[in-house]
Amino acid sequence: MRAHAPSLVLTAALALASMATSACKESGNDYYAEGLRLLGEAERGDCKLGFDRASGQQVINAERVRTCLEKTKAGLEQLQKARELGVDHREMSDLIEKTELEVERLEKMYKMVSRMQGQKNFEDLPGT
Repeated sequence: MRAHAPSLVLTAALALASMATSACKESGNDYYAEGLRLLGEAERGDCKLGFDRASGQQVINAERVRTCLEKTKAGLEQLQKARELGVDHREMSDLIEKTELEVERLEKMYKMVSRMQGQKNFEDLPGT
């Protein structure tokens, strides 16, 4: 029994060293969680239309669309980084595809709303 003690100690030491090393590595799951958080924040906040009580209508402006676009792109970047780090499943692929389409839609919306507001710099899309 005593002859195995050094090998158990060595095995335990190697396991602890391995855990310490892996704790410092980037985790795809962390990027995935951050991407989901950013997309959720955007959906619940920045991407919601405003409501004008005086007119009783939903309102939108270029700055609000731009903020929504920036947050959505940030979420997409986190999801893509998670995929690069090995988090790749059907739900992830579907979410990335859906978010890429949403980014395209928001870019078009930003240009249109900017034109409607008479802004000259609507080509300056965030992140482009």
